[in-house]
Amino acid sequence: MSKRTLSPNTILIYAILILGSIVMAYPLAFGVAASISSVQAYNESTWFPIPDFYLENYIALFRAQSRIMLWIVNTLLRIGWYILLPGLVAVLCGYVFARLNFAGRDTVFILLLSSMMVPGIVYFVPTYVMLARWPLAGGNDLYGQGGHGFVNEWPALLIPGIVNVFYIFLMRQTFYSIAKDFEEAARVDGANTLQILARVYLPMLKPAITVMVIFQSVAIWNDYLWPLIVTGGNEAIWPVALGFQRIMFSSGAFKGQPVGNVLTDYPFAFTVATVATLPTALIFLFLQRYFVEGVQGFALKG
Repeated sequence: MSKRTLSPNTILIYAILILGSIVMAYPLAFGVAASISSVQAYNESTWFPIPDFYLENYIALFRAQSRIMLWIVNTLLRIGWYILLPGLVAVLCGYVFARLNFAGRDTVFILLLSSMMVPGIVYFVPTYVMLARWPLAGGNDLYGQGGHGFVNEWPALLIPGIVNVFYIFLMRQTFYSIAKDFEEAARVDGANTLQILARVYLPMLKPAITVMVIFQSVAIWNDYLWPLIVTGGNEAIWPVALGFQRIMFSSGAFKGQPVGNVLTDYPFAFTVATVATLPTALIFLFLQRYFVEGVQGFALKG
């Protein structure tokens, strides 16, 4: 059995890929090593911290009086909500725009796509005003006056973004890549539209749905600016990103250090960053095969 020989071009490509992987992994490895280092050990390090396995950073972060577990649960609830409801809307709308023929279909779809050309931050002010003046909510009267509406309440974190145009576009393009023969065969067997969606299309949409799950999980887990605007006054409903940011500003209190300690506790900051990064990294690690399939797309020939 002959051994496979590598050409110089292949060796060069592998070397570039290995070097790129090391460069990409270095910040994560640096943060994990720094998170289990004491302040003294970290300050004595040079290009890479040599950890002395100082676990007080993690103990202080997860001790009973911190609200980190509450913020994690809040974020997981938002992730589940923004996967299920916008995902359902995206699948149904994608099917409508790809399979149903009706007057103005393409015009409506173009209008939806045009909304993606406006930066998301532009919608913050009108969305905030809409939530603050929501009728009969948060002490408001029928005209949306007199109270705070949904500001500092759960609906402010759950209502915006239910209709996600990007995911509608993703599902529409995925439906186009699936041959119509599957649907026609199912209708011949007597299946209705909902049965076709559930039993025929959903298994084929798995790669696209996985892409949506990864994107939504990462986006909601890292969502900071919008929760800061609408829930900054209610710590009980803070998500992870907002809560972690506040923790980093009060690391001394979490670790029982005296007030006014001017020594910056970078290891504790890296501990917070590591805990905030690992969940999204694990999600991608377990779903990366489906993610690649969904990004590349697939074609089925009838």
